[in-house]
Amino acid sequence: MRTTHNRSRKNGFTLIELLVVIAIIALLISILLPSLGNARKSAWTVICQSNLRQIGIALQTYMDAQRDPQFPTIHGDDNASDAIPPGFFAPVMMVNALQENLGDSGNKPFDCPAAKGLSSVRDPQNLLYLIPAGRIFILTPDAQGNDVIPPPVPGSQPVVSRYTEYWFNDSVRNTASAGSAFRTPFGVSSQKIRLIANPAEVVWSMDAMDEFPRHQSRGREVARGQDNLLFGDGRVKLMTYTEYQDEQDPYGAPAPFYNWGHLYFR
Repeated sequence: MRTTHNRSRKNGFTLIELLVVIAIIALLISILLPSLGNARKSAWTVICQSNLRQIGIALQTYMDAQRDPQFPTIHGDDNASDAIPPGFFAPVMMVNALQENLGDSGNKPFDCPAAKGLSSVRDPQNLLYLIPAGRIFILTPDAQGNDVIPPPVPGSQPVVSRYTEYWFNDSVRNTASAGSAFRTPFGVSSQKIRLIANPAEVVWSMDAMDEFPRHQSRGREVARGQDNLLFGDGRVKLMTYTEYQDEQDPYGAPAPFYNWGHLYFR
C-alpha cells in the first residue's frame, strides 16, 4: 500500500520573513518621522503667526477707540496696574488690556505652541532670570485671588493666572527737546502714535525670549533659529536672530528690533 505524505506548507510567515517586514517598517518610520516632526514645527509657526495677527488687530482696535491714540502701557512707571510696581516692564499687562478686543479669550491668543523649554517665559529657569530683572511675563494668584508677581524659587513652577509668550514693545517714552540727540520723541510704551516717526516699522510684538529663537530654520546661516515679529502696519514677518538683532530699519533706526520705527538720531 502506498503512503501519501502531506507535504503542504503551514500557513504563516517564517522568522526571516517577519524580520524582513519589521526591518522595512523600521526603515519607513526612520524616513517619515523627521518629515512629520518638521511638519509639526511648521504648523507651530503658522499658529504663532495667526496669534500675532489677532493681537495686531486687537491692538489696532484698542487704539482706534481713543481720540488721540497711544500705545498701551507696558511699564509700571505709569502704574496702570497695582500688580506691577514702578520700574518693572510687564508685557503681561497686555493680556487684560486687549481682552475686550479679543473676545475675552483669556490666554489663548498669547500662547505659542513652539514656546518650550528655554524659549518659554514659563520655564522655571527663565523665571529666575526674568523676574529679578523686572521683566514680568506671568502673574500668579495670591491667597485672596489677586494677580501678583510670583517669587522666583529655584526649581519650582508657580501656578500661572495670566501670561504672555509674546513680548510687547516696552521702550520707555521720552520727549525730544532742544539740544537732544534725537530728531523726534521716541519710545513706544504709552507713547502717542502721532509722535512716533515711522509707526509702520515699529515692532509691536514678537516671540518672547528673543535670546532663544523658537521656530525652526533651515541652513547654516540661520542656525540659531527664527522668531515671528508683528509690525505696526499689521504684517507678521519670520526673521532670523541676526536680522532682528543686527540690522537697522529702512529709515535708519539702529538695531536691535525694539528701536525700529521710533529711535532716530540727528
